[in-house]
Amino acid sequence: MSKSTRWFLVSVLGVAALAHLLLFIPVPHLIQALAAIALTGLLPGALLSEAPVGRGEAPPTRWERILYAIAAGYGVTIMVMLGLSFLPGPLARWQTLVAFDGILLLLAGLIVWQSVRFVHQGRSPNTISDACLFPDLGALAEWRGWFVASALALLLVGGFLRFTNLGYAEYQGDEARAALRAAAVIQGYDDVLLIHKKGPTEILLPTAVYSLTGHLTETSARLPFTIANLAGLFAVFLLGWRLASPLVGWGAAMFLAVDGYFIGFSRIVQYQSVVFLTTTLVVLILYRLLCKPRELTRYLTLAAILLATGLLSHYEATLAALPALFLLGVILWQRSVPWLDLFKGALIAALAGGAMLASFYIPFITNPHFQATYTYLTDRRIGGSFPYNNLADFFLRTTVYSTTYYVLLLIALTLLALYYAYRQGIGKRWAAALTLLATAMMAVTFVNPEWLRFGGVDFMVVPFAVFIGLAVFMPKIQAEERMLWLWFGAVMLLAIFFTQKPRTHVYTFFVPWMLLIGWALARLWQGLDEWAGRRTATAVGVAVAALLVALFGSYAWWYFIQNTPEVLRTWDDWHPPGYWVPYDEPDNRALFGFPLANGWKVAGALYEEGVIQGDFETNEKEAWVPAWYTRGERRCGRTADWFFEIDNLEPWNNGDQLKMEHYLRQGFEKWGVVEVNDADRMVIYKRTGVNLEDPTGAPTENLPRFRLDEYAPYFDAQSSPDFPLTYPAVNQEIGNPLHVNFGDEIWLEGYDISYETPLRPGDVIDLTLYWRAQKPLDKSYKVFNQAFYGDSGMVAQRDGYPVCDSRETWRWDPGELITDNYQVPVLDGAPDGLYPLYTGLYLEDTLERLPVLDENGDPVDTQVHLTDIRVGEE
Repeated sequence: MSKSTRWFLVSVLGVAALAHLLLFIPVPHLIQALAAIALTGLLPGALLSEAPVGRGEAPPTRWERILYAIAAGYGVTIMVMLGLSFLPGPLARWQTLVAFDGILLLLAGLIVWQSVRFVHQGRSPNTISDACLFPDLGALAEWRGWFVASALALLLVGGFLRFTNLGYAEYQGDEARAALRAAAVIQGYDDVLLIHKKGPTEILLPTAVYSLTGHLTETSARLPFTIANLAGLFAVFLLGWRLASPLVGWGAAMFLAVDGYFIGFSRIVQYQSVVFLTTTLVVLILYRLLCKPRELTRYLTLAAILLATGLLSHYEATLAALPALFLLGVILWQRSVPWLDLFKGALIAALAGGAMLASFYIPFITNPHFQATYTYLTDRRIGGSFPYNNLADFFLRTTVYSTTYYVLLLIALTLLALYYAYRQGIGKRWAAALTLLATAMMAVTFVNPEWLRFGGVDFMVVPFAVFIGLAVFMPKIQAEERMLWLWFGAVMLLAIFFTQKPRTHVYTFFVPWMLLIGWALARLWQGLDEWAGRRTATAVGVAVAALLVALFGSYAWWYFIQNTPEVLRTWDDWHPPGYWVPYDEPDNRALFGFPLANGWKVAGALYEEGVIQGDFETNEKEAWVPAWYTRGERRCGRTADWFFEIDNLEPWNNGDQLKMEHYLRQGFEKWGVVEVNDADRMVIYKRTGVNLEDPTGAPTENLPRFRLDEYAPYFDAQSSPDFPLTYPAVNQEIGNPLHVNFGDEIWLEGYDISYETPLRPGDVIDLTLYWRAQKPLDKSYKVFNQAFYGDSGMVAQRDGYPVCDSRETWRWDPGELITDNYQVPVLDGAPDGLYPLYTGLYLEDTLERLPVLDENGDPVDTQVHLTDIRVGEE
């Protein structure tokens, strides 16, 4: 074993020992979270990436080793936690520790075995210096000072905009869902990953931290994704350097460093940052093999592991296959390796990546809930009325995230990149003519995005496809540039014109886009260098870079970092001056990563302390955030004793406001106010039975006030995974399974029932029904639950729309299990006796019931006899 290998293994195992120590001594939670991330990801990732390629004849550079270690670490975390999630019963802390310790020792042993075998074979690593493969300080001495300065600038700008105030914002909808399901994994819910509508990464990464530290805060849950996003910037830096030049890579990475989408993704518990890192590295590895096709099988296997890690995060990682296959095709075309060797290497890699994917996606696809996932993706995201035209939505949304100036600059530089691509194939004159034509098309589109709509069909995709297609197929351009145009063009066209609601998913084409823009800027700078000299060109380049970082970085700081005030919430009064916008106010749909806090931790702490008790309702539309912060308290408008009114950034209209006010008139009064940064953020109402005409307009001056900063530490200290979980975070086990067909539209899959015996008038029956839509529904059915016998009259009854009137049947996705709870009161005067309990569905307007069908599809009844209940003593 070489000295370097011994030092590497001792370092890894030493850091692992330190991480164990930090997990068992009283240190701040953030320190323990970092220790957990190192133990479950970074350290095994370093060993995993070292095993296939680090001991071979073409080892990676130091830069590559760090990036491979970080990315492979996510793969290890996901696979180990996935395996643990499939174990029966709750997940104990010791199980997580033993699993990752075993992986560390196994990988360390593999490296020892490889090192001994490597020495016995008399092989030594290839250390040939090559500008394509080894753009490090030793190989490119002339770039040393520039590299240090540029890397430091990227680290400072990218790191500051990603890590600063990371834990200020409360979880937003999808983040809270991931946190709830992380708790569900620890509690032992077997199918919780399978009812998630995407890969398990965004659940399993926080689960690892949660399991080892016993707590989960906004900062510790987001930290793995923040690290991935920052590492992704350096992956883009290296990829651009290898494809073209250091300036190309740095320019692309710096644009992404100040890009609002990527800053937002780095500050949420979501998959995008992991997809960003892994897919960029897949392309980097394939390009490495194009330059120097050595250790083919090893590098292809590493690429397959990283691609599988991306696909376990989201299906969008599939898009990396486009540039990867292009580069594999170029390798075959150039005949730099025998096709049989390439086939063997690709087969082994496919088996490795395929095994990772099969471990999750086979049970995922075969689960009954997959029908709901498929409907969500095909009907609500992709749609079926191609082509679409999402240019206006893309432009306006991007201006919110990154300023109007940023978008216009990207468009201008894209046109410049087109000119350079055309010029290589058809000369300056024709290139200028085509570029002017493209510019005119963009100008018209900017004024009227739908100017090519004819007969109800929008043909805007055609000119975009033509101009980008010309760049892809232009003769004489380098394979690297052709690959970027193909990657950018195909994914951009798919997102903008063939996806019904791309929204923030447009990030998928930003990596090749920024690399093309970086290439255009590098060519522009080279032209300036030839015309004015190096000193002038350098001075101008530094000045322009500093100006752009200041312009876009200050906007990002204003919107994403500082939180007094929260700009999106107070946009009319506090949006930064000097940044022109084409809208009256920002669109409030699909905005993620911005600093927003409503004081939900105060509500959770008050519940924990017993100050408030009972069911609640809120004007927060989604279920996830209230479920996390109230620690599983029951949300039901029919039985609520409390109401939490927040300053909602979700889509909110006059109808929503009137509905809330009508509800609060039914016996609610203001009880308390939650303050965030000295501003009122939440009003707490209590049901007192007093019907006020204008409960929302009542004064708040004399109400109790609760400051978030005083309650947040207490809430975080109580954030263990041991709290009640309910629908929609988990699917409960059905105590009494059924499979009743209501009109070939809805299945009743079973029920649960509980009540104190003996039942008396005024008592409540706790009844939970489990429904599943058979197909998309366009009607809103109401549920009835009744106990009666013959003509003796009603004994117990509760009607209502599903899920406490919050999940109408027309909103059900086929295949999704709907958990629908009712508190059914026994009516006053109910005589003693044994009574059948029935349930069914009907249309409130017509009272028409949905028929119950037998196995042949024939109607047999209009209600289902669930069970019998006894009132009084037997």
